[in-house]
Amino acid sequence: MQTQATTTQAELEERRARLLRLHYELRHIGACARARKPRNGRWRLRVSHNGWSETVLCAGAEGAYAYVTAHGRLLGTTDEVRYVARLLVWMVERRLR
Repeated sequence: MQTQATTTQAELEERRARLLRLHYELRHIGACARARKPRNGRWRLRVSHNGWSETVLCAGAEGAYAYVTAHGRLLGTTDEVRYVARLLVWMVERRLR
């Protein structure tokens, strides 16, 4: 049982690291982004512009991770950080989900 709990914790840390990498990229291009850890332990990234926001999560396991919106839209893999950051900025500027 101890191994499974450790693996789960390691996966959560990996997701957090990849989400913070996206946060850094969004801040680098000038977007308003905030990373938060809700009570359930899953990190979320909120990107906002003029009262419109989009929530992004990092999903996956065992080395295959992707960025997904709270509405279920797959944005891209974690290897495509710059592409996903530009896509998110485009989405919130045009108020698209």
